[in-house]
This record gives sequence, C-alpha cells and structure tokens, in this order.
Amino acid sequence: MTLYACGLAIVLVLGAEPASQPEMAESAVSAQWLPIFDGVAAEYELRPGPESKSLELLRRPVYKWARSGPNGGTNGAIYVWTRNGCAEAVACFWRSATPDGKNSIAHELHSLSPSVLESERSGPNQWKPKAKLKRQLLPEVPIPASSSPGRLQQMRAICRDFSASSVSARGDRTELRLLPQPLYRYQSTNSDIADGALFAFVCSVGTDPEVFLLLEDVETTEGRRWHYALARFSHLNLFVNYKEREVWQAVRGPNDTFAHNSDHTYWLFHEPFNRQLREATVDQ
Repeated sequence: MTLYACGLAIVLVLGAEPASQPEMAESAVSAQWLPIFDGVAAEYELRPGPESKSLELLRRPVYKWARSGPNGGTNGAIYVWTRNGCAEAVACFWRSATPDGKNSIAHELHSLSPSVLESERSGPNQWKPKAKLKRQLLPEVPIPASSSPGRLQQMRAICRDFSASSVSARGDRTELRLLPQPLYRYQSTNSDIADGALFAFVCSVGTDPEVFLLLEDVETTEGRRWHYALARFSHLNLFVNYKEREVWQAVRGPNDTFAHNSDHTYWLFHEPFNRQLREATVDQ
C-alpha cells in the first residue's frame, strides 16, 4: 500500500486478549466497508487485448487489512483478476478518512499480465497500462516438482531467498516482511503455466502489501522452469534482492511518480465517496 504503509494493524488471533471497544468498533467499520470495496472492484472490466475475453474477478478479496486511528481508522481489501486461473491483475481499494469526517476511496492497481491489459470503467479516472509484466527466469533453482504440494514447498523456499526494503524520501530504510502464505495460489489451465502463486511483502509494523512477488512454473524450450515477476505497491522507493543481489527497484522520478510508474502498469488515485451512488451504505 501507499499512504498508510506502516500503520498499526488489527490482528485477531485465536486465544488473544479480548478486543477493546475501539478495536471492536474499527472491526465493525471494516465489515461495513467490505461490500463497498466489492462493488468498486466489480466496476472494472479488464481484458488482455481488444478481442480477448474479460478477465475473471475473484468475487471475494484474497486479503484484508486494517489500521487503527481516528474516524474508524483505515481499512482495505486486495482483489485479483485471473485468466485460465492465472493472476493477471491485482488491486487494493481502501477507505481514507479526512479530519472533517468525510471519506474517499483509494484505487491502487497493478497489472500482473504477460499481455498489455485494457481497462474499462466509467468516470474520469481511467487506468491505461502501456506494457506487460515480464517474467524473469530464476537461475539455479530445482525444476518444478511433479506434485502440487511439492511445487508449493518449492515456491516457499524460493521466496525465502528474496528480500525487500523501502526507502523514504528522507532516506529512512525499512526492511519489508514476507507473508508466509501466498495471497493467491493457482494451478492454471494455461498450457504454458502449470502452477503459480502471488506473495506479498509488507511493512515490518503493518500488514498492507508494499511489493508483490509472483512465482510461476512456466514451460520453456528446455522444459518447465520457475520464473518470477515483481510489482510495486507503494509510494516509497523500493528495492528487492535475490540471494543478496539486487534484482529489481522502483525509484521515484519524473516518470515514476507517486501516482504511477513510467509504463502505467501501476496506477493510484482517490475518489470521494458518495453514499447516494452506492447501493450499500456505511456509517461514517
């Protein structure tokens, strides 16, 4: 996530101390907003080309997060669009409360597609990716296992060789934490991709994603091999290492701004929340 990368997360753990009244209130606010986020996600029609079938939106979020604070705190949900089971786009929609009590909804999106996506949605804020997300061959790793559990074990081991950090405009560096479970695991009907998973790095004191790591078992001329791709999900400068060697970075500049990267595969904007335009309502 961007603006609220390192906020205090609300984590409900079995056997933990009973939630305080403020925590219970914030949890209730999060539940009220989830139908709103579901509706916003459904407004997007994404396809990997003009003649292609639209991507399929997973109707429920693959991940939810919340941050405590005034006016009910901040909360959001992560959604994934797929083709043949493969993850091809990811988005987070979250509630942003202003000091005067008004709400806006942030839209944060990133293409994961090996094709240039086309995006349609009514309104002035249009997401128009200009490039595909390229997969990179992972060197010196075992070939994909023959079984699904074996491949998942391999992906988890591969993830542990990646590390990620964010650096603020002031130069403050924060090591990001890899979530142990994939946000989305898929076994594809695509003949070129047998298996894959979407993992996330989060801020060390929060739970909202900063970097996505996509791993896929891809058919090549030399047989099946593991590939990876990385996706920005933050306004901070980002750096990723593989086996202690830098393999990727996303650094702010004239063409890689707070709101988008140079090829617009990443896109961020805010829209005021209008209760009358939504079937579901929430208590502000």
